[in-house]
Amino acid sequence: MAFTQLVGDADVDELIVEIFEQHADVKYLHARNAQACCFICKIERVE
Repeated sequence: MAFTQLVGDADVDELIVEIFEQHADVKYLHARNAQACCFICKIERVE
């Protein structure tokens, strides 16, 4: 795990783009529900 970030009121689509732009070493993201602690999906970088 490289880092964690809560979405809060942010636009998740914009946040995904920002993370991939700012962290070139990140190949994919795991989206999780912070309250229920469950996995939602894997978001992969488009090469």
